[in-house]
Amino acid sequence: MAASAAPRFICFLCKRKFQSAALLQRHKQLSDLHRKNLQRQEEDINKKKEELRQAILGVRRQIHDVEASIARKALSDDEAQGQRTTLELKLRQAVGEYGQVQEKLEMSRHQQVSERGNSSTFLKLSETHETHVGRLQVSVGAATWQGNKEVQEDRYMMNVQLEAPGGQRIIGFCVLDGHSGSLCVDALMDWLPRNLQKCLAAKPSLTEETLRQAVTEACVLTDDEFLAKAREREVLDGSTMIICLIYQDEGRLAADGTRGRGPCRLLLANLGDSRAVLCRSQGGRLSAVRLTDDHKPGRADERRRIEAKGGVVDMQGVWRVFTPGPANFGGRSVLWGLAVSRAFGDLLMKEPQRYGCATATGELVSAVPEIHTYELHPTEDRFVVLACDGIWDVLADDDAIAVCIEHRTADLAANALVRRAFEVGSDDNLTALVVAWQQTDAEAGPAPQLDGADAKRARVD
Repeated sequence: MAASAAPRFICFLCKRKFQSAALLQRHKQLSDLHRKNLQRQEEDINKKKEELRQAILGVRRQIHDVEASIARKALSDDEAQGQRTTLELKLRQAVGEYGQVQEKLEMSRHQQVSERGNSSTFLKLSETHETHVGRLQVSVGAATWQGNKEVQEDRYMMNVQLEAPGGQRIIGFCVLDGHSGSLCVDALMDWLPRNLQKCLAAKPSLTEETLRQAVTEACVLTDDEFLAKAREREVLDGSTMIICLIYQDEGRLAADGTRGRGPCRLLLANLGDSRAVLCRSQGGRLSAVRLTDDHKPGRADERRRIEAKGGVVDMQGVWRVFTPGPANFGGRSVLWGLAVSRAFGDLLMKEPQRYGCATATGELVSAVPEIHTYELHPTEDRFVVLACDGIWDVLADDDAIAVCIEHRTADLAANALVRRAFEVGSDDNLTALVVAWQQTDAEAGPAPQLDGADAKRARVD
């Protein structure tokens, strides 16, 4: 038998061979040649990206001109339809190429972070995780892109594991969308799971009410801990959150009349404008069911709460909450506005009185989450999407579900959703988790698929 080939250590970007993995890694971390080649690669990608962006704008202008000609009856119906079809095909091709180029850019950025060995902020572009709770087999896929922003402030957690006082298993998934820096969102990655377990362990038993209490207490505790850090460093970092916990309701009877095998339930807790949307299949039709409500300052109840405490809600591009006047923060005068009404961090919005806004009487932005629960029906409920506002700002709930259902697995669906949001114009960081499930007779079973036989025939309403 021929001996197996010796491993080859090659930097394909620089077209260099090395004698060992250690030397290759040293080259990637320290070589000026490698750094310059990475920079040149990113410049080439960005140049191509801008060319495609201009091409897309040009085709859209042409489509607008054709539609204007139709309105003026300057073209026959057949001629107009032919031109529109040709231009729409050209647009789809350009948009697809635009997404491909951005994916290359994301891979280049990911490569650079990986080679620097900065594990504290390292997120995979796409990954999957299999887990279970009770007889529910769960598959979660994650995808995240930096997009057109200078830094990546999104984070996600796809393997939160909690133990209730009676030993019951709770699994969780979370998307965090940082703003004004990454200090808050990185702290949440460490502190939030720990505080969830701490607050849950203090309860006498697992019920819907005690779980609600534990989640609320954990969010407030985590926020208090971060605000202490923010005061010390004088930073304005903050973050939104959407978290989904799945647990088996052992206090209820199952369909076969036995206790301890009740239905699984979802608990959704959100702060800010990250959102959870469920895909449900009924009667051969798919529908998108929004499970959370965005916390925007323009929402009537949120506006009343803010204004009752002396805050100002005003439309400046989007609805924003403002301090009632300039604050003295970090040695300068700041008039601070925020586009969400609930979040972690955001020290100036939590303690405006401390910084010179005497007419404010309390927190303008709250860290108390809004909590919704939902009894899962595995034969009808297909999957849930958790995503940041970079997705929802450009895609309606139905559109997001339609993108996901075209893909067989949760990770492929999450990646397609992120890419689609970028292609249709999102300039934000982009992060999505897709959580799918399948009920089995055993404690563990095959990985769930998004495109079951009836789902393939279904349509999104």
